[in-house]
Amino acid sequence: MSRSSATVVPPTKLRETTSAANATQSARSRKSPPSPRATQKPLPGILYEGFIFDGSGYSEETWVEALGLDAAGIHLQLQTLRMEHDTKKLLPRNARRRLEELKHQRVDLSQGVFYMCAPPDLYDLTLSGIYRIGRTMFETDRIPDGWPELCQTMDEIWVPCQFNIETFSGAGVDLKRLRVVHPGVDTKLFRPGATPLKIPKTRAFNFVSVFDWHERKGYDVLLRAYLSEFRADEDVALILKVYQINDPTSDLEAKLTHFIERCIGMRLEDGPPVILLNGYLPQSQMPQLYSAAQAFVLPSRGEGYGRPYMEAMSCALPVIASRWSGQMEFLNDENGYLVELEGVVEAPANVDMEYYAEHRWAEPSVDDLRQKMRRVMTHSEEAQARAQRGRETMLRSFDWDVVIPQWVNEFRRLLS
Repeated sequence: MSRSSATVVPPTKLRETTSAANATQSARSRKSPPSPRATQKPLPGILYEGFIFDGSGYSEETWVEALGLDAAGIHLQLQTLRMEHDTKKLLPRNARRRLEELKHQRVDLSQGVFYMCAPPDLYDLTLSGIYRIGRTMFETDRIPDGWPELCQTMDEIWVPCQFNIETFSGAGVDLKRLRVVHPGVDTKLFRPGATPLKIPKTRAFNFVSVFDWHERKGYDVLLRAYLSEFRADEDVALILKVYQINDPTSDLEAKLTHFIERCIGMRLEDGPPVILLNGYLPQSQMPQLYSAAQAFVLPSRGEGYGRPYMEAMSCALPVIASRWSGQMEFLNDENGYLVELEGVVEAPANVDMEYYAEHRWAEPSVDDLRQKMRRVMTHSEEAQARAQRGRETMLRSFDWDVVIPQWVNEFRRLLS
């Protein structure tokens, strides 16, 4: 892309780690096997199963919650899905070491809780304990076919927000089984003032977006708004930090180029810079990424809760988000910029992820997104005031120091 204003930064330049090719393997077939070192007597506690090391939205909360329960003295045995080890080196070294140790503990399920953090179609129905708990979420106005029946096999289903209480119960899951148990964010790690990540070709004002490349994330809405609102000679850039869990081997640079030149109809060199960071970053570098930008933007069509919003708010970045779905649990007009909708519409029949077909999701307004992006750029005092209120929201209600005790209390309720 040397001829254009779109820049792809190779993973090696940002010390990014290996590709996510292993993510296409069956999660169930990748469950971690029992360890030959596990010789201690099984104890009452939690058999804790989920995505831990794959870099997905599930894993971003699961590993922290597991360590928090462990630190509170709750005995647990970790059982991983999809990837057995942190081969991408995404997690802090001490966390990685302790998580490996937790895989070797043993739980007596006759006196324990079987907890699964994964989509319900990956729930292991062959195991049970005194309670069987499912942790899951979904991003549209309903849940996939088959999920209601699978959820009904659990004693409780824990979801991250009220939006999912409504969508799961509306799909037929017994309301009495549903509980909101919030996710959290590390406000000590994700904080203002981190050393900015060195990214080539940034400008005075940089928007950043973090997402998995598929239609639900609204990359098309974002690119249309950004490229129509800003000129090539303005001192502004858009940083796309993108990964591809479901299609890790495809050529993301080619996809981006095709969308800009063929779908939008703009030559790359005629627009303001689009900087593509393709792949994963270790958790320790994510605050540096946010620090390299002046605002976060993601016009998603639907979220279970939206971890990147929480991270950006914790870093005191102005956040631009769609006015619909899980992020409404913590975003409002006082602590962020909410993009109005054209409506809640049916996903296209040829949607890139089949289980969204015939579901309804948000259609964010390109025109309103243009206005919000321009306003954040030109009204810095207002934007910073909202950003500070966003960080205060995270500190008050979503910091792990606030959230982990809630998780501990939930499990102690079950174990008692």
